[in-house]
Amino acid sequence: MEGQEPIDERVRAEISVLEKFGLRWAVLAAWCEELAHRGLALDLRKQLEDSRLKLASGVFSSCEIGCDLGRIEAMLTAADASSTPDSTAYWLDLLGQAMAEGGSVDALLQNAAVRFQYLHCGFVSCKCDS
Repeated sequence: MEGQEPIDERVRAEISVLEKFGLRWAVLAAWCEELAHRGLALDLRKQLEDSRLKLASGVFSSCEIGCDLGRIEAMLTAADASSTPDSTAYWLDLLGQAMAEGGSVDALLQNAAVRFQYLHCGFVSCKCDS
């Protein structure tokens, strides 16, 4: 990081959350695919792609991306609620592991986690409506 300003603690915390959101995104994408294989197809492709692009861009805040991922998670949970409780519990447990400190569920998923790259230009303010 020669020639760049040092990263303050608030930015470090933001980066840490955004990196975890990359793994959370992968869990949500895998859950969506699993539901489709069981015949519970949801049209979440645009929402998943938009959140992936925001995350990978490195300029959107954890608030903004968290809102997007939260909406996707709510739709998946609602759709899966009619299936066996073990299925929903499994995915919610994976989401918890993805957000845990040092959590890694990469090996369990076919979708790669979105890699976050900090661009040192700040984060776009949150426009979350919820």
